[in-house]
Amino acid sequence: MATLEETLKKLNKGKATQDQVKKVSEIETLNLDFSSSGSAYLDLYMNNQVVPLGAMTLLTGWEGSGKSSIALIIARELQKKTGKTVAILDGEQTITDSHIERFGLDKSKLIIYRDSVLENMLDTAEAFSQSEDICAIIIDSVKAFYSIAVEAKSAEEYSIGVEAKKFGTRFPIINANCARRGIAFIPINQWRENPGAMGSDPRVLPSGQWNKYMPFTHLDFTKKELIRDGNKNVVGHKLDVRIRKSKAGAFDKKEVVTLNVYYEGGFKEADEYAQIFCEENLGKVGGAGWITFPDRFGEEKKVQGTDKFAEYLKANPEDFEFLKQQL
Repeated sequence: MATLEETLKKLNKGKATQDQVKKVSEIETLNLDFSSSGSAYLDLYMNNQVVPLGAMTLLTGWEGSGKSSIALIIARELQKKTGKTVAILDGEQTITDSHIERFGLDKSKLIIYRDSVLENMLDTAEAFSQSEDICAIIIDSVKAFYSIAVEAKSAEEYSIGVEAKKFGTRFPIINANCARRGIAFIPINQWRENPGAMGSDPRVLPSGQWNKYMPFTHLDFTKKELIRDGNKNVVGHKLDVRIRKSKAGAFDKKEVVTLNVYYEGGFKEADEYAQIFCEENLGKVGGAGWITFPDRFGEEKKVQGTDKFAEYLKANPEDFEFLKQQL
């Protein structure tokens, strides 16, 4: 009969360190690390546990809701946090130089793989999930890829879910590889109408049941009204975010977090913190919109409106940092 050490040695033969079976005492930590969403407001709302490194973050919404833009913002934050490379599997084939530049990604730490064949995408994602130099795998979007196996099948056979079965088989493998290497796994999926819904949710997420059970975090986006500058030019839009699932905490699925997303840079830190400070009563809002707050020396400052408050924070970074520390 083999000893435990002999069994472990046999199990780990030929395996990379990250893939080896170990005692808990030999593992540095079982806790997940998290990266920013790019939005200070959403990060604080979710206790800085938005995008896990080593687990799946699912981004969903209707077509044109801004999912891809949010994914690029998250990719930028992951690059900054880890210093590693983000791999984007671009089935939509819509990412341009302009997108990359406007959202501030580092091109030297970015791979964009373009294909429309599901099997190729899954093979590529699995290969990336075994790399030590990758910090994130983003799939944009799940439904943009088609299976070559489907082409040889009839419509009746297709209806039983050829593609869903492939996702259900391969995604757990990719997700497990990501977990062992601290890679953020970020699929994007789009809602579809569910004509068979009888009094239930009329929407459905295509490509299988993994949408329900695999995500650590599931963020759902709805695009709202446009944001215009003083010259009436469109510079962004308001975005409603619903936290449909988070294994880090309990959130009301009906509750909405509304964010301002700008087409140049994404989120504006000072604007979001001006709102946060007022909500946390660090900036006391009085009559006519006057906001009173302390500077780093304890002296009282006063501005009118959150726009002016944000301008003050940008112009006085030391006071800005002081107020952050009070949260």
